Amino acid sequence: MVILEVGITNFGKLHGVNLFFQKGVNVIYGDNEAGKSTIHAFIRAMLFGIERQRGRASKTDEFSKYEPWENPASYEGVMRFQKGRGVYRIYRCFSHDNWKTEIVNETTGEELTEEELKGLLGGITESSFTNTVCISQMKAEPGQTLSEELQNTMVNYLSAGEPEWDMRKAFVFLAEEKKRLIKQYQPKLEEELQNAEEDLRIIEEELLQQTIRKEEAQEELEEMRKQIKQEKQAYENSSRQKRLMYIELFLSAVSFFIMVFCYVMGYWREGVWIFGILALICAFLAWKGHALTSVSVAFMEAEKREKTLYEQIQKVEWKLEQMKERAVIYQSGLEGCRQQVEENRKLYQQISAVMLAEQTLKQVAGSMQKNVSEHMRERMSHLLSEITDNKYNKVFIQENNEIFLYGQNRKIPLYQLSRGAAEQVYLALRLAAADSIMGYESMPLLLDETFVYYDKERLQSTLAALTQQARQILLFTCHQREKEILDNMEKTYHLLEL
Repeated sequence: MVILEVGITNFGKLHGVNLFFQKGVNVIYGDNEAGKSTIHAFIRAMLFGIERQRGRASKTDEFSKYEPWENPASYEGVMRFQKGRGVYRIYRCFSHDNWKTEIVNETTGEELTEEELKGLLGGITESSFTNTVCISQMKAEPGQTLSEELQNTMVNYLSAGEPEWDMRKAFVFLAEEKKRLIKQYQPKLEEELQNAEEDLRIIEEELLQQTIRKEEAQEELEEMRKQIKQEKQAYENSSRQKRLMYIELFLSAVSFFIMVFCYVMGYWREGVWIFGILALICAFLAWKGHALTSVSVAFMEAEKREKTLYEQIQKVEWKLEQMKERAVIYQSGLEGCRQQVEENRKLYQQISAVMLAEQTLKQVAGSMQKNVSEHMRERMSHLLSEITDNKYNKVFIQENNEIFLYGQNRKIPLYQLSRGAAEQVYLALRLAAADSIMGYESMPLLLDETFVYYDKERLQSTLAALTQQARQILLFTCHQREKEILDNMEKTYHLLEL
């Protein structure tokens, strides 16, 4: 990829600025406050966009930093670049009121989307860009996310040959999927189902007991009704006998009075004995009939018992209906609960599967990390050897990302180096990372006052190595020494003065 032109309408302190770049090395020279860092930021904004943050962060974010004070509606610009045989133009207006993006293939006239632009850039993220080939002023050391970018993208390349499968996205997806499944999973649902089943079992047992009580009461009622029928028959017979008893009593009383009367009056002495015997007979029969009154009492008691049993049966039936309704409700709830438990078990299986996938992915990443480290070490060692003119020819990167160099027959930790030497290591790290992350996508190298801490010797060896790079280089500086060293080495470059 080669940046051909930037046209800044209004961005930061720059207004109406047009710059044209060429392949190879481009030196953008200007005094302090000339706008070099603004151009640097403009190129990044054209490639990846720039949006305003929310809340307090909006006061110090990139959007606010470069928003024009005058005519903010024209917060916009254009950038043209070449990729392969095609020439592309990006227009962006960053103003909230007039926000707009146009991406056009000038070769074919086709309009492209942001996703298609991302494809043109090889899927490179802004984080990858700023951690590798885009070095801001006084920020040679890569950001903290570079290690993650390297592990993710390098493992992708080594495992699949293409960056289509994003390991970091895979980890993020698995983590989000596990979080989503765990949020749906109900660990106490099994216990709730067991409690509900126990409640239903108790209801069913009670229902069975009440059914037995009802059947027993019905059997007793049937027996009682048979007894009542017999008692009723006896009662009806006793009623007839009662009427005879009353007649017999009456006749006994009459006979007794006649006997007494005859005895007192002295009539018919023989008749007195006859009426006396008749009175005794009638009295005996009346006494015998009186014993039948117990039959009527037993009959009344039987009727009372029948009524009691009937009321008990009605209560039991009412209770049975209520319990049946409760059982139906519990069974319906249990059915739904069982379905939920089944779904919950499936969720548990899915969670287990996701956790297994995470573990497997970590094992794969861990096993390939050795290959990644070796690949990175070799590339960085080669670049550092060129940049330092073979002073340091081996680099070791430990698992905690601590860097050691091998030179002068000894192992040297990075923190023991001078600031200039350390920045050479960071540059080699960035370039090695760029080659690893971007593969064949040769993005331009943007250097904004990167060599402030370099002495002349270091700068010369570094520029000599950079000019061997196939990628385009945009070197922003306020010093003449870069130009002088390139002239002395008779290197071809394109000079732009601000």
